[in-house]
Amino acid sequence: MQSVIMELAGVYKSLGGQPVLSDLSLSVPRGETLVIMGRSGAGKSVILKHMVGLLNPDRGAVLFDGRRLDRMRRAELQQARKRMGMLFQSSALFDSMTVAENVSLGLRKHTRLGEKEIAAKVEAKLAAVGLAGIEQKMPAELSGGMRKRVGLARAIAMDPELILYDEPTTGLDPITADAINNLIIETRDKFGVTSVVVTHDVNTVLKVGSTVALLNEGKIIFSGTPAELKSTDNPYVRQFLEGRAEGPIKVHF
Repeated sequence: MQSVIMELAGVYKSLGGQPVLSDLSLSVPRGETLVIMGRSGAGKSVILKHMVGLLNPDRGAVLFDGRRLDRMRRAELQQARKRMGMLFQSSALFDSMTVAENVSLGLRKHTRLGEKEIAAKVEAKLAAVGLAGIEQKMPAELSGGMRKRVGLARAIAMDPELILYDEPTTGLDPITADAINNLIIETRDKFGVTSVVVTHDVNTVLKVGSTVALLNEGKIIFSGTPAELKSTDNPYVRQFLEGRAEGPIKVHF
């Protein structure tokens, strides 16, 4: 049986008095890519925040590698986070730092590596995302796609077991978005990492996912493979894939 690295079990969460997640359960098998899809504001990023311990559930449990993440003390949580990497929607690069300084942040904070070892790791990770030789460039000199790649290099710098992607193709043109999708797949295959991708981009959903979960009104209303997603007659899935305003998923402005 394939082991599970991350699990949310019966999670309820309200923010500002409004329910966001309602009896939500999902699991992430080790070595696979779970894609969580849903409309903007559906709660996808809230799920990621539970996975890294930035939020704790009102009820339910969050488990990382079989241990209750939501009950960990600060020191334990910090150790767990070292085993994770995250690519933020905006890439979250520090504009006043060079590419090398951005990528090396975690290495400097959480390891005792020397300067030569850090430089070697930064060089290797940038090469792995197709950006060899740009260590001294500033974020302002980079295109949107390059910034995403630098963000990914930083996410994999400490050789994490789990990478979380928050809307990785938002703001990119279709060709660059497809290149990022390819990079997600290559990163999984090359480094053997488990991935969780939250997105509303149907192309990303179908291309990178081992398993796909559709989130609506705080609940998972579909879970299956991309092939099952495309073939299902589930009206919620059909409406989302076809991009129709009419259907069971209510549109609120």
